[in-house]
Amino acid sequence: MLSEDLRKILYGIPTATLSDVLDTMGFQGCMSYDIRPIVEGKIVGPALTVSIKKSTIRETPLKTLQLIDEATPGSIIVIGANGYDARDASLLGGLMATAAKTRGVEGFVLDGGVRDVDEIKSLKLPVYARSIIPATIIGRFIVEDVNKPIVCSGVQVKPGDIVVGDYDGVVVIPIEILSKVIEKAIEIDRIEKLEAEELKQGKSIIETIKKYTRI
Repeated sequence: MLSEDLRKILYGIPTATLSDVLDTMGFQGCMSYDIRPIVEGKIVGPALTVSIKKSTIRETPLKTLQLIDEATPGSIIVIGANGYDARDASLLGGLMATAAKTRGVEGFVLDGGVRDVDEIKSLKLPVYARSIIPATIIGRFIVEDVNKPIVCSGVQVKPGDIVVGDYDGVVVIPIEILSKVIEKAIEIDRIEKLEAEELKQGKSIIETIKKYTRI
C-alpha cells in the first residue's frame, strides 16, 4: 500500500533516478520512449489495470467504465495492449476523463491513443499516451479484463504496483520492492546534489564522477 508519506517522497524523485535504481535491482520498469505526457503533470499512485485486445466487435468498454466508477482516489488507470499496436485507437476520451477526475483518479497511462485532448487539458488530468488520434476504440479493440497483470509499453504492470510519471516518461515499481527502491533513490539524489554543487564550482566533471561514482 502507498502511504501519503511515501507518495510525497516519490513526487520529489525523478523517473530517471527510479529507472536507474530498478536497473541495478534487475527490474525492467521503464516504459518505452513513446509513452509521452500528452496532458502534463507528475503522477504517483497505485495501478488499476485494464487489458485490451484487437477486435472488430463494436462493444462499449463497460469494464473500463465500471473500473472508473469504482476507482480509489489517487489511483492511476493503466490500459495495456499486451503487445498489440493501439496507436490508431483512442483508449480515453473526454467523458471517461471527466468521470475519472470527479472520482479523484490521479491520471492515465495508455498503451495507445487519446482524444478530446483540449477537454482533458481543461480538467488538468495528467495523461501519458503513445498517440493523439480521434478514432474510437469501438470496433478496433475490446476490453479483455480489468485488475489483472498486463503489459503496457513493454513493462509488466500488476494491480497495486506503483506508477510514477513525469516529463521524462513513466516508470513502474513493483509494490513488493517499493521501500528498497525509495531508499536507494534517496541516496542517489543525495549524491547527485553533491556532484551538481561541485560542478557549479567549476570542478572537472571527470574527477567529480570518479569521486562519487555516479553519472
